[in-house]
Formats: sequence, C-alpha cells, structure tokens
Amino acid sequence: MELLTHLRNISFFEHLEPHEFEALAAHFHLTRYIEGDDILKQGQQTERFFIVEAGAVNMRHTDRSGLERPVGSKGPGDYFGIKMFTTQEPSEYTFESISAASLWVLERREWDRVLAESPGFLDHMPELRQEFERLTRGLDWLAPGEVIHLMTRRHWWALVLMCSLPLAVAALFSIAFWVSARLGVAARLNWLLPVYAVVMVACLVWTAWRALNWWNDTFIVTNRRVVSINKIIFFSETRNELAIDKIQSQRIERGGPISVLLNISDLRITSASSDAMGVLFAQVGDVERIQHIISNEQVRVQEVNRAKEREQLRGQIAREIRPYVFQQPAAPEPAKTEYSARAAAVVLPWQRWGRGRKKRVARPRPKTPPVPLRKRLRDIWISMFGTEIREGKIVTWRKDYFILFQQIGIWLLFFLVLVAVIAAITYAGDIRSFVNNGVYTGLGFLTLIAFLGVVWQWLDWRVDLYRLTENEIFDIESLPFGLRYHESKADLNRIQDVTYAREGIINTLLDYGDVITRVAGNAQPFTFIAVTHPRMVADEISERIEILKLRATERTARENTRQVVDAIVAYHRLMMAERFQDSPAPAPTSAAETQSEPQGPPPSLAARAPSTEIEGEFPPEADF
Repeated sequence: MELLTHLRNISFFEHLEPHEFEALAAHFHLTRYIEGDDILKQGQQTERFFIVEAGAVNMRHTDRSGLERPVGSKGPGDYFGIKMFTTQEPSEYTFESISAASLWVLERREWDRVLAESPGFLDHMPELRQEFERLTRGLDWLAPGEVIHLMTRRHWWALVLMCSLPLAVAALFSIAFWVSARLGVAARLNWLLPVYAVVMVACLVWTAWRALNWWNDTFIVTNRRVVSINKIIFFSETRNELAIDKIQSQRIERGGPISVLLNISDLRITSASSDAMGVLFAQVGDVERIQHIISNEQVRVQEVNRAKEREQLRGQIAREIRPYVFQQPAAPEPAKTEYSARAAAVVLPWQRWGRGRKKRVARPRPKTPPVPLRKRLRDIWISMFGTEIREGKIVTWRKDYFILFQQIGIWLLFFLVLVAVIAAITYAGDIRSFVNNGVYTGLGFLTLIAFLGVVWQWLDWRVDLYRLTENEIFDIESLPFGLRYHESKADLNRIQDVTYAREGIINTLLDYGDVITRVAGNAQPFTFIAVTHPRMVADEISERIEILKLRATERTARENTRQVVDAIVAYHRLMMAERFQDSPAPAPTSAAETQSEPQGPPPSLAARAPSTEIEGEFPPEADF
C-alpha cells in the first residue's frame, strides 16, 4: 500500500488509471542497503528507478579536478533515476546510503515488460513522452544513454543563398513573360504560356529540393560526440563525428559584412589526427553558444571520468587489501557431479590385467550435436559470398554486391553471349561441319577464358577484406592466390574519429558507401571502400573504441591501486615491527633461565616467534 501511495505522489504518474498503478507496482521490488552502499554511481547508465521507502540516501558529485563534494540527500517518499524511463542517460551524481535504507526498485527490463504488456501505457504519461522526444529528436542511431543537447542547421541566410538561383530564374522568366504579355507577344505565341508554366513548376521543384537539402544538413552535439550530417536527397549522405573527449581544437572562420552582421560562422572541430579535416559546422549562427555547449559537455565527460577513476580505485583497493586484513577461508572444492564421481572411480590412466598388461579404459566423451545441413550450407555461402562475416568477436567485411557485379559484369556478359551463340549454333546449324571447321573449339576456348575471368574477378572481390577485432583494425587489399598483398592495421585506441559517406544515387538507394577512420598523427586514414550499411559499420567501430577505452581506464586504475596497496602494506609492516620491538621482554622464571639468557640487544621479531607469513600476506585481523 505504501508503494501505491508513493507512485500517486509522483507527478509524471498522476494520469495513470488505478489498474495501471497496480500493474506498475507489481514490477517493483524492495531492496535493502547497508551504510556506505553505492546505489547509483556518477557516470553509470541509469537502468533503475528508485523510491526511498525508509532510511536516507546521500548525493555527492565529483568535479573535473577530482574533488568530491556532497550535494543533497533523499528521504522517504523521494525518488531518483528518472532518466531510466527515457534515454537511460548516465547519472550526474553518486547516490550512497547513509544508514540502513530500504528502496523500491524498478529495473529497465521490467519497465520494458510493462510497455510490452500495455502498449498504451505511455499515452497516460505525456511528460515522459515529450522528454524522450526532446532528448532524442527522433534519431534512431543514438547509443543507449546518449542524449542530444544541441541540434541546429545552417543559418537562414544560407537557405536564401541556396534558393537564390532557382528564385532568380523564376523571377527572370516572370519578368520576360510580363513584358511579352504587355507587348501582345504572348497573345500571338500560344506556346509561350505553357513554357512559362513548365519553367515555374521546375523552379518551384528546384527551390523545394534545395530547401530540403538545407533542412537535411544538421549539426548535433550529444553528451558523447559532435556530429555533422550532410545529406543530398537521392544523391549522397555523409556523417562526420568526433568523440567529445578527443576534441583538441575549435576554429571559427567568418568573412564578409553579411556574416559579421548576422553572426554567421564556420566552426571546425578537430582531433589529434592532424591530416583530418575534422567536423565542420558550416554557416551556423550564434557559434559562441555552440562552443559553450561543447565546453560544458567536455567538462561533464571529465567529471564522469574522474568519478569513475575514484570509484574504481576505491573498489580495487578494497578488493586487494581484503586478503591482508581479513582471514579468508579456503574456497570450497566444487561438488562432484554424478558423472565426475563415476569418472574419478573408474577412469584411471591404466589398469593391470594378467601379467602386467595394461588396458586403457575408454573415457566417456561428451557428444557434440551434429551441425544442421542448413547451417552448414549457410556458412559456406557466407564464406564465399557474404559481405559480413562474424567469427566470435572478429568481424570481417567485404565490398558490396554491386561492386562484385561491376567487376564480373563484362566477363559474365561475355560468357553468357558465348553460351548463347554455342546454343544457337547447336540448335540451328550442322554440328559436324562446325566441329570439323574448329568453330566449337574456338568458341569453347573463348567460353573458358570468359569463365576464368568471372572466377578471377570473384576471387579478387573475395580477398579484399576489412577486419575489426577487439583491439585492432585491418585493411587488406590483395590479388587472388597471394600474387599481391597489402595490409594496413592500427590500434583502435589510436583512432580519433570515424566517418561514413554514401555518394551517388546508387550508393544511397543500395545503402553502401565508404567508412573512414582517422588515426592520430600523420598516418593515412583507413578507408573501408563500398561496404554494405556503412552507418552500422561506423557505429560498431565506435562502440569497440568505447569498450577499449573503458578497459584502458580499468587497467590504469588497477596499476594505481597496486601502488596504493603496496604503500598500505609497507605501512602495516612497519607498524607491526615497531609494536613487537616496543613490547617488553618476558620475565625469566628461574635463575637458570636468567643465566642461560644471552646478553645483548633484544632478539629480532623473527627470533621471538617463527613467522608463518608468506609474501603479500598480513597477520590475522586481531593483530591489525
């Protein structure tokens, strides 16, 4: 009953029906936290929604310099994690339980289940729907947790310039037609009016097409990257992007009195790849506002990185220092299953029979299920003709099928024509005379050459590969049978930006294009030429880069942790040595013992008590 009361007090739930409140409450579960538990960390993707039932939750924030400060607290009835319902944007604060606290928790997967069971659920939550549309702007290529903070287009003056030519043509023809009508020429020439109408319609379509191109050129700043999308309808589409944390410089270019008067500028954002053109925000207005938003996002990324580093360092230190402080019981051996117990009893290396003869006992082997024929045929087809091959975490791309058809097109046409000629001669002529004259031999030889040409071009298409692993990217260009081989590779952590382009009507219709990755320094960019679905390829490369970045951060945290742990261990050992040295020596129990005790400095710690300490291990907690 308490949960229903809390839900009714939340503003964005107030329009729900009574049965919807009950359906939603059924997916919450009560979770208890002890003092010091981190419930939601700064920079962590918001995948849970919390309502405080009892206790208190503290909020703290880490700034870009690594300084942590308290922000506020949450008490019974308060809630947090509202971003879980929209874009799962990373949290700006760390929520920590001050004392024992009980919280109602709704997981993101449970919320998705609620929406699947009741599709009209969001109709009664207009605030969430509006917030989601505001944060995403209808774009479907955003990553989970990515939100849009700025989406702009070229200045309206750029629209005027783009439409000036068709408007000028329309104005010129209108003036000419008006003059001809005033002079009576239009009345004598009947074809003049239809021509004028056709020109006006053409200019109208032309103007609309240029206006749509202006509308499709968008410049976006999210919490992860800056993106420039240049699209020409039916002809090309290009998306350049650059991660927020890889931005090295921003350059403003402005020229002409109109640009100064209307505050129109070109903003070029570049990374460490010096040979790259970067991301260009062309002919945008109020460039200072754009720069301010980018700077805020850079600060936010730095704050999240500092918070993650601190939390990782704390957690790693706690895990590594625990064996030194507490006595950890030995891990219990895994219980043997019926199969393992039977195998341990009967499966021995050798068994003796008769006169020392040894007979090997067969070990039961798990039976691997047979591979279905359909899957085997599919694997063969992908190996021979697939444009995307996945083997574990390795992805290999080939050029699009249209490129294959371009390569084999002439040879295939030549082959089909020869086959048709042979079939026509066989059907209509005297076969024996053609055999005696050597016509069949010549046609057969030409047909074989055409067939080998088709095979050669297919093999050439097949061995041009673009490969992506967990750590590296490969560009392999070669000829069949290894006659020529060229391979370029680079580490993913050196890649600064990823772009893709679809130039041409055919590229746009068939959805294939180039994916360009630029690395730091003066190295040549890696270009995946004419791959299928270039946007998806670019997104996967960007995702692998983010994963690699997280691993590098964790590795750095572990290295820093080892130094801290070593310092703590050295301090503890010094404290223990000083404690034993300062403790008084035991009093002798008899005169004989007094006489037999050697004179001189007190014995060392090792002489007083035999040490059972192994390297990297502390005494029990009671001695700490």
